[in-house]
Amino acid sequence: MHKRILLSLIFAMLTIMIITACSRTPATANWEVFTIKEAAGFDIQFQVPPDWETNYILPMETALGQWKVTLTPPRCSPDQVAEYEEDCITLTAYIKGEAAFDEDAVLALLSQNIPLDQEGAAESILMGQTSFEVDGLTIKRFNHKIASANGEVQLSYYYFQTENAYYTIMADFPYNEREGEIAQEFQKILESIVVLD
Repeated sequence: MHKRILLSLIFAMLTIMIITACSRTPATANWEVFTIKEAAGFDIQFQVPPDWETNYILPMETALGQWKVTLTPPRCSPDQVAEYEEDCITLTAYIKGEAAFDEDAVLALLSQNIPLDQEGAAESILMGQTSFEVDGLTIKRFNHKIASANGEVQLSYYYFQTENAYYTIMADFPYNEREGEIAQEFQKILESIVVLD
């Protein structure tokens, strides 16, 4: 009787271990931590895959208090010919008290179809909006669909704010790759965001 209970417990534990192992996401232990230490108001850090490139542009006179960061995977889509040729993800930090940023105007724009030309003849199609929590932050996501000469594109905008800055992220992927490997890695980058003290 005791052997049967013990065997049942061992079998249940093995089953749970197998299910847990199969459901784990790929390890991010070797991912690099990114932040901008010289920007006092840039108060987040996140992890980036080791084969991605990260670059940032110092604020200029015309964009005081604004830090632009590009996150470049080897390929933004399987059709991309040369590696690191396209920047498909851009994060912009607007340091509070330094940069001009109108939160209400930005959210109103992202919450509707966005004009793509001066005449208003072409516009994106708002496919939906969601929000999720990361390290106490509420990140709002706005998905737009755009028709281009190379096919349909999903353009996703993300918005969140910390005590020191407003952050926007723009990510574009071919529509049929919007849930592909690079998009999944990018989601893990978002989930790794930590607010710094």
